[in-house]
Amino acid sequence: MRGEQADQAMIVDLLNQLDPDPDALLREISKHIDDEMLERISTADYGADADEHMTALRQVRDTGTFPVEMYWCPMEVLELIRWSEPEDPEWKPGQTGEFGHWMRAFSCAALLRATRDPWNYGDGIGTDSTLIQLVLSLGALPIDFTAQAVKSLAWLLLHSNPDGQDDQVLVYGVGLLWFALNLTPPFHDGALTELSEWIARRADKLIWWASSSDDCSGLREMVRDCQKLSGWEILACKFRDLDLSSRSSDLQVWVKLIGEQLAG
Repeated sequence: MRGEQADQAMIVDLLNQLDPDPDALLREISKHIDDEMLERISTADYGADADEHMTALRQVRDTGTFPVEMYWCPMEVLELIRWSEPEDPEWKPGQTGEFGHWMRAFSCAALLRATRDPWNYGDGIGTDSTLIQLVLSLGALPIDFTAQAVKSLAWLLLHSNPDGQDDQVLVYGVGLLWFALNLTPPFHDGALTELSEWIARRADKLIWWASSSDDCSGLREMVRDCQKLSGWEILACKFRDLDLSSRSSDLQVWVKLIGEQLAG
């Protein structure tokens, strides 16, 4: 059994190998966000304070920074668009199709970036929903942001107390594993197997801390109350269906297991 100190040293070393960068994903997505997209985001709260939201959104897009007083502008509209469903023409606020996915990807990337230094927006903003909405929107866009997603999630996990009791680290870890599995050229199998094992160990501790009476895995416990649970179930299928025939047998087994546990 790996000791906790060795476990922590392993995950820190692995994350550093992934070239962590807090701004990589938001910076790259922002290059594709035009003013029309920002205007649609700015009016998400029935048009309330749209001008102030627009000013703040331009700051986020153009500089990668957030206003000092950001808790209403622009976070209210970013959070609203985070919930949007571009595949559902009846869903409001938000837009449909690729346009809507750009809006949602930008909003989710911004919300995740804001949780840590120097803004410390906080962890109580539905990180599980934010992350899965980001994963699904990035998968729907015509540009590959895999490398940038890996860098940003590695940084978030590295700065989120990987050995703590907060299940948010598992959210970051699962998202990181998904994107890292899709890197080109492939990241080495041994490191991804270690990341998978680390996720499983953290999930086991989570279920123990949660003292759940239900018969479910730690990974299912992580997302069971997520408002976008269906998104995690989609990702579970993607894990199970991912073609890993060229990867090591150990990695194949772990990824399949994670998919099964996410599905519940």
